[in-house]
Amino acid sequence: MNKQRVYAAVIGAGAAGMMCAVRAAEKHGDKSVMIIEKADRVGKKLLVTGNGRCNLSHLGASADSYHGDGSKELINILFKKYNDKTVTDCFRGLGLFTHADSEGRVYPLSNQASSVLDVLRKRIAELGIEEYCGAEITGIQKLSKGYEIVTPDRRIIADKLVIATGGRADHAGRESGSADILRMPGLSVTKLYPSLSPVKVKSDILRSLKGIRALARVSLIKDNKVIKSESGEVQFTDGALSGICVFNLSREANKGGCEIAVSLLPELDTDEIYTELSNRASRSKNAPISELFVGIFHKNIGIALLKTCGIKPSAPCSDISDKELKRISYTINNWRFKCEPNRDFNKAQVTAGGVKLSEIDHRTFESKKHRGLYIIGEALDIDGDCGGYNLQFAFASGMCAGDSL
Repeated sequence: MNKQRVYAAVIGAGAAGMMCAVRAAEKHGDKSVMIIEKADRVGKKLLVTGNGRCNLSHLGASADSYHGDGSKELINILFKKYNDKTVTDCFRGLGLFTHADSEGRVYPLSNQASSVLDVLRKRIAELGIEEYCGAEITGIQKLSKGYEIVTPDRRIIADKLVIATGGRADHAGRESGSADILRMPGLSVTKLYPSLSPVKVKSDILRSLKGIRALARVSLIKDNKVIKSESGEVQFTDGALSGICVFNLSREANKGGCEIAVSLLPELDTDEIYTELSNRASRSKNAPISELFVGIFHKNIGIALLKTCGIKPSAPCSDISDKELKRISYTINNWRFKCEPNRDFNKAQVTAGGVKLSEIDHRTFESKKHRGLYIIGEALDIDGDCGGYNLQFAFASGMCAGDSL
């Protein structure tokens, strides 16, 4: 077994790990930096972010868009020095041109995630950072000075160790072993949940809505209280609700014990909806009740709403009672779906949970338990909303730790 000594070893070649290695090598030009990656090449997960476009940051990103115990304090400290402008300026220095869309989401000008990876790999090569890919880590041991990382063919002794292993899923339908690596140094890891993912719900009518999309406002309800609301396009799938607005509720929704309320006409109140439907019913007494929604919803959504209310879609409008009209009007803006516990990471963009933030120095990302050990990116108990917030944190935390090594 080969034995190798390096100044800094970074486990994980995702956004945070690559950025950390670059910054560390730029600071310590005379010291060796190594990236250790389980996959056969670096940056594979980065290539599939943002639907292949790599939404690498968000203009004006702030603590309000992040979650996790202590995340607000950490983000406020981190973004004082490493904010969205710092990240985009860094990439400009690496040769990457970027642009922001109307929502503030930052993308490479080429709209190709490969452009982001290309400039990072180019800088890694220029700095002489070693890429050790296909590495299966079998053990990590703290030494009197530094850390020993063991793989089947190498023993690597590193003065500084950075854990940037990401979350449970690698965006390609495979679960990663990051949680096992996090436990090796004896760190406290919170329970992991999929986030920015579809939300599984208990419903008998979703199969008839598979593939249908609708603009709506969605709210997460727990103990009869609204926890969070988002607006956007809801995608109905077989057994789940999806879409960016649903993704932003998924952190808590995937734990179960709550409901998602879908509001299909949020700009109208229940009385206004009732008046509209009542007028339509009066004008079309002989038409099926399902035709009440022509020009408002997809036909199948109207049928599903009626079935939810216990009303036959084929019945004529003349048969509908005032009480039933009021029930439909209420359900249109309060269509409830019971969330089921979901531990499927294969469709998740982000992992919620990780190393407790209270165990790291918020100014350096060094472990308070183990000197010389740094934890960054998605390996920490912090995750952001959809829209470039998670990559912004990954790159910013990587920059901070790399500058602190």
